[in-house]
Amino acid sequence: MIVGLQGKKIGLKFDRFDGEEVIETVENLKESIRFNTKNQFLCVNECLKISDCYTVMLKDNVCTIFKSCTTSQKRKNRINSIVFEKKVTIRLTLKSHTSWVRSLVVLYNGDLASASWDSTIKIWNPNDWTLKMTLISQSDHILSLAVLKNGDLVSGSTQSKIKIWNLVDGTEKMTLNGHSSYISSLEILQNGDLASGSWDSTVKIWNPIEGTLRMNLSGHSYVESLAVLQNGYLASGSWDSTIKIWNPIDGTIRMTLNGHLDAVLTLVDLHNGYLASGSADKTVKIWNLIDGTVKLTISGHANYVESLAVLQNGDLPSGSYDHTIKIWNSDDGTEKITLDCHSNNVMTLAILQNGDLVSGSADETIKIWSNSI
Repeated sequence: MIVGLQGKKIGLKFDRFDGEEVIETVENLKESIRFNTKNQFLCVNECLKISDCYTVMLKDNVCTIFKSCTTSQKRKNRINSIVFEKKVTIRLTLKSHTSWVRSLVVLYNGDLASASWDSTIKIWNPNDWTLKMTLISQSDHILSLAVLKNGDLVSGSTQSKIKIWNLVDGTEKMTLNGHSSYISSLEILQNGDLASGSWDSTVKIWNPIEGTLRMNLSGHSYVESLAVLQNGYLASGSWDSTIKIWNPIDGTIRMTLNGHLDAVLTLVDLHNGYLASGSADKTVKIWNLIDGTVKLTISGHANYVESLAVLQNGDLPSGSYDHTIKIWNSDDGTEKITLDCHSNNVMTLAILQNGDLVSGSADETIKIWSNSI
């Protein structure tokens, strides 16, 4: 605990590492601010004034402010230094699934739905994180979730089935058959129709009220990811390394985006109208959808980028098979922080109504992170 000049307690936001220092990499030094002081409080207080400051180091009467989070791998023992690192709070870890957590979605009432390879969907109350309901899909490993405009929950599975669930009583209302392989992604179009992407190489558009198939879109190999764009178009990512932009009204391909070197595993529409994609090539790309060019290529993960989301401030979290979540500035591609508390692949991300980030992992847990990140 550090007490300020006016008695203000500021240590609650920081962990202190005595006798250690941050490795001063070229990247860190470019992002650092330095000034002379002997006062620990003044050093830490300057960091609190800067939104993207995550670490301060006081050594030899010099305060260094780093605009990046330093993980344990980036520290090394060294005497005569004091490091204060801003805490990234895990509010809670939920452990109820017995296999990989594959998909997360926030319901209209704020509840969180989680789907797992263990053939269950669990509904969580975000006020106290009690388990409200468990939906069982016999023999189906569940891969994807979406919420219809009427509030019903939709799930896609390895058994090529789409199920629509009534969340009032937990009953299955309808099963949509038509795909012939894994249903990897689900999205709700602006007109309320349901889009499903599958390893059978198709995207299908459904009327979810009547349970009828409206359209079958072909042009990919395995379809892994979907995202609805601000103009109503549908983006699809595939194991063929491309992204296609579809007009879901007439089924035409408006654009094909080339640039990834491996499967496109996740897509998300950004607040500024750009599209973000994560790939098995370990990169995140930001696309200009006016001309189809790559605005940014973001590197930093050591394995597949499996999941993306958008924080309320516009930052871009990415979850990876390297077991980490990285938070990126989506405007310039700089890394703001790395969260490394999962012990296996980070499979899915979602944002709660209060702005908190939620992650689901192959370690069978769901973690809720403070929105202060």
